[in-house]
Amino acid sequence: MDVSPETKLNNQSTFSYKSFSSPQLADGSSSNDLAKKHDLNPLKQASGSPDQFDGHLSNLKETDEDCSIWDTPILISAVSIIFAAGVTIALVLQIYLGERSASIKGVLVSDHQRCTALGQRVLQDGGSSVDAAIAGALCLGVVHPHVSGVGGGGVMLVHDIHKNETRVINFQGHAPKTLGKKMLQNVSELKAGLQVGVPGMLRGLHHAHSLYGSLSWEDVVSRAADVAREGFNVSHSLSDAISKVKGDQLSQRFKDTFIPDDRVLSPGSYVQIPGLAGVLEAGLMSFYHGNLSQEIEDEVRANGGILSREDISSYIVEAEQPLEGQYNRKTTFFTQIKVPPPPSAGAALISALNLLEGIHLNENNLTESQTHRWIAEAVRAALLMADGLGKPKYNSSVAEQLSDMLSKNPTEVLLQRMNYSHTPPSEYHSTVQSLHTELLAGQVVVMGPDNLMVSVASSLNRPFGSRIITPSGIILNSLLLDFSLSNKTQGQLHTQQKNSTASEERPLLLLMPIIMVPAWGTCGIYTALSSSGGQNILHTITQVMTTALFFHKERNDSLSHPNTLLVDPESLEESEEFIHAKGHVGQERKTNSGVQGIQRRENIIKVIKARQLFDSLI
Repeated sequence: MDVSPETKLNNQSTFSYKSFSSPQLADGSSSNDLAKKHDLNPLKQASGSPDQFDGHLSNLKETDEDCSIWDTPILISAVSIIFAAGVTIALVLQIYLGERSASIKGVLVSDHQRCTALGQRVLQDGGSSVDAAIAGALCLGVVHPHVSGVGGGGVMLVHDIHKNETRVINFQGHAPKTLGKKMLQNVSELKAGLQVGVPGMLRGLHHAHSLYGSLSWEDVVSRAADVAREGFNVSHSLSDAISKVKGDQLSQRFKDTFIPDDRVLSPGSYVQIPGLAGVLEAGLMSFYHGNLSQEIEDEVRANGGILSREDISSYIVEAEQPLEGQYNRKTTFFTQIKVPPPPSAGAALISALNLLEGIHLNENNLTESQTHRWIAEAVRAALLMADGLGKPKYNSSVAEQLSDMLSKNPTEVLLQRMNYSHTPPSEYHSTVQSLHTELLAGQVVVMGPDNLMVSVASSLNRPFGSRIITPSGIILNSLLLDFSLSNKTQGQLHTQQKNSTASEERPLLLLMPIIMVPAWGTCGIYTALSSSGGQNILHTITQVMTTALFFHKERNDSLSHPNTLLVDPESLEESEEFIHAKGHVGQERKTNSGVQGIQRRENIIKVIKARQLFDSLI
């Protein structure tokens, strides 16, 4: 359904979830079965999967509160009277409307309509924003098993608006304890078992629940388990992913699950995975200390790997503080951006934005083609510097490298840093290759009535991870491909030592959940974003953030801009001359990353999406 830009909560509108695929692809979820709960919480919002919205933002009224009206006693009294009258009217309408209306709490977006509905139901049932994010993330691991799942890992950002506190919960996997560099000599011949790192997904989500959960852990997890047991319709995204790996060397178990009778599961076909439901309901002890950990070890070792039960049982979630960058200090758009710390490449985003702010990038002094050029240069330089962020525990130079990337130096120094990106293509590509080009990520973003903002990204790394699937249905990650591995296939050895493999270490991570908050006070724009992954993730997000921060356009305006990242097709020839002069390979490229999220500004909630995201995930 279409949502009016001026939808007010006291209209008690009932929202339905419509599949963004054809009707026969619907998973049978609807908001009609949402709990009919009613309260006077001022933070009731409409929510939905991004498929509910067209290319424009949908403005959803949250409250009638304006940060600026609380400055005088008279206005406070007036607002109190108005509020009391509003409550009275709302109660009368509630009695009159009865069961014909439903209150909507919170806003949640995800990559799949079924998971958005499930997460919304968690909010309706009194769950916290983190409860909803956990349910949504686990659901994505069921309906999009090529992207994420309990055999993988990820990272979550949680911001408490009232306390102005942000936590990073890093549950990315790490290398096995007995891993040696010589085991990964040639990435092109790497056995499937040697690609698998310790899965951190379940333990990470459980840690987040222990900090912010309202419903019981069993309640939250059982909802995703029900999706696996009851079944779901195969999306175009899943079907396409299966088609692309059909010719690879796959186990019979994998074929039986996704290519039965040598036929790829077609879009709309119905699938049930009862074994995976059992995994979710078995609990953490079974996964990390019991039968499931033994099952994972056996399957990995049968495929040439070394991951052990000890590796799995000793996995520790890392709770960290975010990196922060501040922009537009002298304007009303003064904003603080929060991203995960190393080994995440989040610092590269802040560095790229610092570079662009340093040259005073804005709509008054640059054309659109010039903007694309500078973004390409800034991202290129930032990625090269981000190569030094690998292995923060063992590399003493990471702190110095990080300080340099986060600094706001004079423009002259920033421009010198741009020149640093003038490097031979082979060196540049070897660095970027360490951040695997096939990376996919599941994303869930939530803003609930508890004033928590949550952005979580989870991944198996490449599609279907290592392609190893256990008897219980756990698809195992290919995390070790995120290290800078030796490559002898082209007659030369490309190894970036700062992101080389190490025992129990976590590789450089390109998952990019982002939180944006007002730098001063509590009034202003709050935004939570995430991305579906891909090598171009940093280009995509930098382009979005540049438009939003320096051109002061709404986030969705920046998301709907052309997806050209290195060359603007409208000025291709001129841009190519500039790019060739700087040592770039001049070509038009379309992004394989999608960005979506939620924005709150005073009394308005907006769902943010990129149109190209639909094409890849439905």
